[in-house]
Amino acid sequence: MSQVHRVINLREPFKLFGMTLHQIGWLALGVILAFAVGSRVPGEWKMGNVPAGIVLGIVIVGVAIVAGGFTELKPMVWWRNMFMYRLGLVPKLYIPKAEAGRVYPDPTITERSDAEEFYVEREGRMD
Repeated sequence: MSQVHRVINLREPFKLFGMTLHQIGWLALGVILAFAVGSRVPGEWKMGNVPAGIVLGIVIVGVAIVAGGFTELKPMVWWRNMFMYRLGLVPKLYIPKAEAGRVYPDPTITERSDAEEFYVEREGRMD
């Protein structure tokens, strides 16, 4: 009889509540930052009838969730470079310096002629 074995895909990241550990970290960072920023907003400030601190906290948590999802699409270094280049914080034009190049084809390589040798050796005549 054949047996059916469960296949564990090791390329999939560990997920908890449908989120990876990086996404949970971003969410936790967003909640802490939202609480810190939202508690410093004066209570008299309102957006509609909702305090501005709550709205700002919801926006910060939403941005943190999106940032956590973005890190699953591309690595964090890619996003950092994209923002740095778009904001103009790093130069976009690099002028290369002249470097000594390699001579191609290499003059030390000598190719032997295929006609000099036989692939199958001749057998001598047997008298």
